[in-house]
Amino acid sequence: MGGGTMTVMDSARQIWRRLALPGSSANLYQQVRFARVWLPAAIIGVVIVYQLLIVPLGGPNWQFWSQLLFYGILGPLVTYVTLQWIAEEVRLREEAQEELARLYSELRSSHQVLERIQGVTEQFVSASDLETVLGTATKGITDVADAIGTLVVLNSSGGQLVNSYGLSPELQEHALENSRLFLAGKPLPEEVEVSGKRYWLLSSRLQFGRETAGSVHAYFSLPLTSKERDGFGIISSELSAAAEAVSTRTRDLVTLFEVDKSIRAEENLDRLLSSLLDHIMNRVEARSGGVYLADDEGMLHLRSAQGIRSGETRRVQRPGQGLAGSVAVSREARILSRVPPEMQNSSLVVQGGGSAVALPLLGEGGLLGVVVLAHPEEEHFDSESLPFLGLLASQVSLAVHNARAYLHSEEVAIVEERARIAREIHDGVAQALAFSALKLDLVERLLQRDPDKAAVEVVTARNTIRETIKEVRRSIFALRPVELERHGFIETLRRYLVDYGQQNEIQVELEVQQQPALSAKGEAVLFRIFQEAMNNVAKHSKATRVRVCVGRNDAGQAFIRVEDNGCGFDVAAVSDRVTSAGGLGLRQMRERVDARGGIFRVNSAPGGGTVVFAAIAE
Repeated sequence: MGGGTMTVMDSARQIWRRLALPGSSANLYQQVRFARVWLPAAIIGVVIVYQLLIVPLGGPNWQFWSQLLFYGILGPLVTYVTLQWIAEEVRLREEAQEELARLYSELRSSHQVLERIQGVTEQFVSASDLETVLGTATKGITDVADAIGTLVVLNSSGGQLVNSYGLSPELQEHALENSRLFLAGKPLPEEVEVSGKRYWLLSSRLQFGRETAGSVHAYFSLPLTSKERDGFGIISSELSAAAEAVSTRTRDLVTLFEVDKSIRAEENLDRLLSSLLDHIMNRVEARSGGVYLADDEGMLHLRSAQGIRSGETRRVQRPGQGLAGSVAVSREARILSRVPPEMQNSSLVVQGGGSAVALPLLGEGGLLGVVVLAHPEEEHFDSESLPFLGLLASQVSLAVHNARAYLHSEEVAIVEERARIAREIHDGVAQALAFSALKLDLVERLLQRDPDKAAVEVVTARNTIRETIKEVRRSIFALRPVELERHGFIETLRRYLVDYGQQNEIQVELEVQQQPALSAKGEAVLFRIFQEAMNNVAKHSKATRVRVCVGRNDAGQAFIRVEDNGCGFDVAAVSDRVTSAGGLGLRQMRERVDARGGIFRVNSAPGGGTVVFAAIAE
């Protein structure tokens, strides 16, 4: 019996190995189920044959039948149960392998989608403008979501931007109409029919914070899958973030440009602060704002404000008082998500509650002031805007510092101008008149004794008086206000040159290459430089011809160039002097131009004439 049992087991092993050989057409589970049926039958057959043929002859007896029944029933039963267990384990393993293969396939597919999404996102990051972002988005959504084509509509400050990829004219028109309906709040069906063809549609809103800025629509030729929905959703979300980032960056650059333009164009401090405050408030959508400037004692005076009630008297804050006072002490920017009641009562700008932000204005000498912005809604300002607001605050600090420096320079220039006029009257006009008076006294004594000599002295006195009158006229002409607002810059130059040529008997020429678009302050600066240059020509150059050219240089700056054919001079030797008649020396002329970020050059040499060039931003 033992040998027979081993034979059966060996046969089973061989059969199992054969069933387990690679290349079998049936899977392992089906093979085991098949073995579960015929293997017990084979065992029964083997047992019967063994009992009948191998057992010694003697005829069947109770022992024969008991062994037959035992091995014929128990063996197959054990085999069946064992194979059933093996079959179940194999089934579970194969199901697990199939699930693992399916998950791996999905993972590989998802990985490919994520790689494509990452590529699109990298292009978003490197995009320099909204049009590039939209072009990248339409192509990226089409590729990632396996769509027919995509259309994106974005409402920006520059108008509505539309970009499409892969859409036929009919689908593009259909998408535009869907965009209008979608943004109006109407739901769109997923299954649509265009020109007799059936398409499936996915739509999503583009959000800039809490506001809807546009929409994106993708068309598909087959029913939508989860993969397509997920890819479309991810790219749409990334598109919103990228478009908002580019839009914010563009707004920041525009704000900085406008701030810089205001600083260059306006010299009056109050008007300048009002303009800068307006730009800053528009950028962060503040409803009220104010600029406090610190005096020598550290008191904060509300110098410029918008959005506050008129007639209020609480325009001065002490250090440590209210929001502005606390920032003046700490000299660090501060955001209030909710303005407390006690702080509302101490400041005009933050009255009414809501949220506020305060920024210190710092200069080389310490605190210049504080900028306060407020909004009636709580949590309107966030920490992400602080770096840019800090940059704007530094621009305001620079404007305050430059305005105060310019005011100081103007005061110094007035003092110098008064001293020059006094010196010129004393050394020029007064001396000439005194000399003429002495000559006339001499004439009075000579009239009876020597009439001929008296006549000569009268001529000398007359010539001296005439030269003095010409000198006085020249000085008055250099100082008199010019009606720039009445006649405009170019016409005023032309009228000045006509009078100048007649007064000084000099040939003049005006060339206008391009009409400059200057502010009132810019015109005044360039005209003062021109006026001083012309006065120096009359006083020192001995020129017979002057050529004046006005236009714009390659940098977009307005310029004026005064060129004469006079005797010239050593620029290095006189660059720091104050002229005797014009009021401004070369150094002061340069400082006026430098204060506006311009260019000032003087080219001259003894015997070679002189060229004075000045250019400032328009």
